[in-house]
Amino acid sequence: MAEEDYGSFVDWNQMGDLAKSSGPTKVDTKDLKEFKQMARQGYWAKNHKLRAQVYQQLIKAIPCRTVTPDAAVYRDIMGNAAAKKTSTNVPLPEFVDGNPIPRYCLKPEAVASAHQIINCLAGQFPDISHCPALPAVTSLLLHFSVDEAQCFEHVSRILACNEPGKRLVDQTFLAYESSCMTFGDLANKYCTAAHKLIVATAQDVMDVYSDWQRWVLGDLPFSHVVRVLDVYLVEGYKVLYRVAVALLKFYRKHKMGAQGGQGNQQQEDSNKIKADIQAFVKGIASTVTPDKLLEKAFSIRLFSRKEITLLQLTNEKSLQQKGITVKQKRCRRNVQLALNPDTFSSEIVSAKEMHDIWSWIPERFALCQPQLLFTTSTHGCSLNRFYSHCEGHEPTLLLIRTTDGDLGCLYELSVMTLEPALHLLHPLWWSDPPACRGSSEQKDCCHRLQSKTQWSLTVCGAFLSTDWEERKRGGNKLSFFGTGECFVFRLKPEMERYEWIVIRHPELASSIKTQNQEETATSEDQITDGNRLQQPEKPPGELSPFLSARHFNLNSKNTSMFMAGNVDSIIVGGGDGNALYIDSELNHGRTGSCTTFDNPPLCAESFQISLLEVWGFQDTMAS
Repeated sequence: MAEEDYGSFVDWNQMGDLAKSSGPTKVDTKDLKEFKQMARQGYWAKNHKLRAQVYQQLIKAIPCRTVTPDAAVYRDIMGNAAAKKTSTNVPLPEFVDGNPIPRYCLKPEAVASAHQIINCLAGQFPDISHCPALPAVTSLLLHFSVDEAQCFEHVSRILACNEPGKRLVDQTFLAYESSCMTFGDLANKYCTAAHKLIVATAQDVMDVYSDWQRWVLGDLPFSHVVRVLDVYLVEGYKVLYRVAVALLKFYRKHKMGAQGGQGNQQQEDSNKIKADIQAFVKGIASTVTPDKLLEKAFSIRLFSRKEITLLQLTNEKSLQQKGITVKQKRCRRNVQLALNPDTFSSEIVSAKEMHDIWSWIPERFALCQPQLLFTTSTHGCSLNRFYSHCEGHEPTLLLIRTTDGDLGCLYELSVMTLEPALHLLHPLWWSDPPACRGSSEQKDCCHRLQSKTQWSLTVCGAFLSTDWEERKRGGNKLSFFGTGECFVFRLKPEMERYEWIVIRHPELASSIKTQNQEETATSEDQITDGNRLQQPEKPPGELSPFLSARHFNLNSKNTSMFMAGNVDSIIVGGGDGNALYIDSELNHGRTGSCTTFDNPPLCAESFQISLLEVWGFQDTMAS
């Protein structure tokens, strides 16, 4: 029999190797960094009593609001609990969203104790409106509690945590829903292959991701989740994101292995995908050890906790603006990809291609409908008209269909090899090429020539996070602005996205800037020379957006040149070249490698623009 003091609720026959208390019997350090390392390495994982004592120490240290119910409150409310017969027939509060209490390694009668604790918590925390993780958290802590009252106190302190910028459990639908959106954003950036698989196979991606917390707190086997709990109580909420992203990576590997590396690309009902992931996570012990899971989770170099908190707050604000603050019937149907293939129409991309682009953008904008703001086929090839139609919209999506090579090269090739075709297609071009060079007649002829000769066409573009009106803050100088949410991409001939280099190489921004560093950097930004573009200063008092370059201690300004524009051109990406450069007539462009996005040229380095479109994001739910 293992430790009785902390095992009265445990079915030791279910504990396996965890029932054998071995290894260290105490933790001597109080250094947080060393404590983190010990938690990740499973220092107390083989000693049930030590683990229980460590949990008690960690939970006692959580900063809580002044009036936080403790064990004595529970005893006063419940009276002599030992003399009462508890029952699982008592329904759980509605705020757990139908999630059952995972038994893990509890005795059958201990599940009834968990029911009783949760119902008592509901009475003491009337402000909780949505907390689907509570059954799992309560069940886990009951394994390491002397009695129900102690478990009640431990869960109460987790719920009552009031440390600024920190939370341990979502307690409102708004917080929970924004965490699902945040997980979708993280999966999009750090688990690209698995995210692509979910997009290709699930009808509603966000519905699949709505289960992300349950994968960790509910579906994982006890041997795995208790190791996650070790680190979670030390490092906080971010650990749950790490583990969930790691699970998604392992799931994708499992699917590729099961299907011979091909993968099923046919879309299925989201509930079927959710059930498939749940079954995989529940059976993960057969292929992935707890150590391997944590190793994978902590090898993922996520954003800092502050930046993830800012992302979650940004997502919360987006939901509030759309009126999604409480759970509503069929609400999940609203929070999903908003692209309607029956009504979407573009001259550059198909609905399927736009669907793929939509899967790349931040979740808070994926709730919106695409809205065509500008197209050269209707509004003409004028940069001024481009600005006038795009200003006031944030973010925007730039789509470009190019003709590889400039018209001069095409003309020379035509003279040498395609003289008869040119004469038939457009006599004016053949009789007097210089007279129509760059004219609408020549462009029309080019398009028809391409259809006859299968001339190479490329589609590329950029997601631009910031209103083009921001360019005016730099005065008459060409000024870079935007945030790290910008990215560039190409769709044809191959589909590829290139994000901010700092996302893939966080070592380029090794630390968050202090206020003094930000002030110094702001003053440095005003120093310019003839070859450097000026960074406009944000107005005082304005909150920095998510992934603002000012949040990061960047080694080089070249890594934060997102977008720029003036009367002569627009530029996307900078530093040793530009990802996209487009002239004032929206007729000619250049592309090359750039430091900001670490991208190769998106098409031929010099190209003619066949068609350009700009799409905005229309919030149909708020209207």
